[in-house]
This record gives sequence, structure tokens and C-alpha cells, in this order.
Amino acid sequence: MQNNKSSLLTAWSFITSIAAILSSELQQLLGNGRVRLTDHTVFVRKNITGGSSNFDVIDATTEKIDGVSSIKGTRLTKNQAVVFSEIALGYGLDDPNKEGAVKYGNTDIPALRNATFVIIQNNREVISLPVADLLRPTGNGLNASDKYYDLGALAYLVDDEEMEWQIKFPAGVAMPAPATGKAHYLEVFLKGFKTIKNVA
Repeated sequence: MQNNKSSLLTAWSFITSIAAILSSELQQLLGNGRVRLTDHTVFVRKNITGGSSNFDVIDATTEKIDGVSSIKGTRLTKNQAVVFSEIALGYGLDDPNKEGAVKYGNTDIPALRNATFVIIQNNREVISLPVADLLRPTGNGLNASDKYYDLGALAYLVDDEEMEWQIKFPAGVAMPAPATGKAHYLEVFLKGFKTIKNVA
């Protein structure tokens, strides 16, 4: 791996350092040199109309659909652990059932901006940050890197283990009713690397 970028080398060193908490099968693959890292962005796009209290961004009904979600249910695929250091949230307003067709960006909706985005896995807090910090900036001439919040450290998601992704709204606050015939949407992007099993 000596020819890879420093970010990949750092992620590889990190994933091997936490190998003991990965699934037993992935631990074995790592130990046998049967795993590599590849660029990956975990993402989910969700209708959040009526969102309040602790709103689940993923749940048992989440489907892996091109352009809508890269995960199924509330677990990553076995042998696919994720290491990430950048995160972005985006808001959109469109017709119902349009998760994959919405133009996502920033928003001035106080209920959403004042909420907190939280990821918990196996009682471990992975992320807990204000939504206002994570919303994608909008405008022309932005680089891809400008659209992400840099965590300043690596975070990780273990393969084949239950997760909770939630928007925690302030007490007594809910998403306002959208215009007639419209729906509120949210996208979540976690940018980094995933483990992938070598074919040979």
C-alpha cells in the first residue's frame, strides 16, 4: 500500500487498530490480508415531513436503492466496515416520493437547524453534532470539499451491527407543515473509506 495517498494509509492504520471490535469474519479476513479499503460515501435520503422528537433517519424499512440509500435496514453489510472523517447534511423540498430527485442544500428552517444529528452503534456515540454545522453550503463555485464538515478525527461504523441515525429536535419543536402537496427531505453523507473483500 506504499503508493496510496496518506489519507488511505491513515484509514488503513486506523481500521487495523480497531480490528478487535469488528465482526469475527472481518477480523479473520484482515488477519489474512484478504481486505482492502476503497473510497466510499455512506448516504441516506429520507422524507422527514412531520419530523419531531427523536426522528429516525434509518429504520428497519430502509431499503438500499440507487440514488436514495447505500444501506439496508439499520446495519452495514457484513465485512463492510466504514471509516470516515467528513459529513454533510442537505435539505430539500419537493413532491412526495421524490427522495432521489430532490435538489438538496441548506435551509433556514429553525426546527431543523436547531436540531442535533446523532449516530449511535452498540451504545457507542459515533456522532453528535448540531445540524446547523453539517448542512451543505449552497452557491456557485464551491469545491466538493467545501460541502463537507471535517470532523478533525476519524470515526467508524462496525460491520453487521445495529445502528441508530437520528435527528434530535428541540423539545416541543417539529418540522413545519410543508406547502400543500410538498414534502420535506433530508440527505446524510458520511465520506471516507469502506472495507472490501479481495477476490483472490
